[in-house]
Amino acid sequence: MADLIPFPLNSRARLVRSIADDLERIHGPAANEFWRTRIAGIVNELRSTGLSDETIRTEIYALQDAVMAEMQFRSAVQAGSNLSA
Repeated sequence: MADLIPFPLNSRARLVRSIADDLERIHGPAANEFWRTRIAGIVNELRSTGLSDETIRTEIYALQDAVMAEMQFRSAVQAGSNLSA
């Protein structure tokens, strides 16, 4: 049976932007620790809803992709504004 995800992580704009905001300020080992801690909390929340490990893994990978896309978008916007300045 497939798990129903009513609010997929990668569609939660506030969550994606919040993580991207934090990762823009934190670098190196501290960023790795932040990511691991934040994801562990999200995984615990998802487990408490009864989702399967496979579904949770898929959700986390989709969230990771969304955060990376947000950071790449911000970088491209910043690069574009630097070119026009």
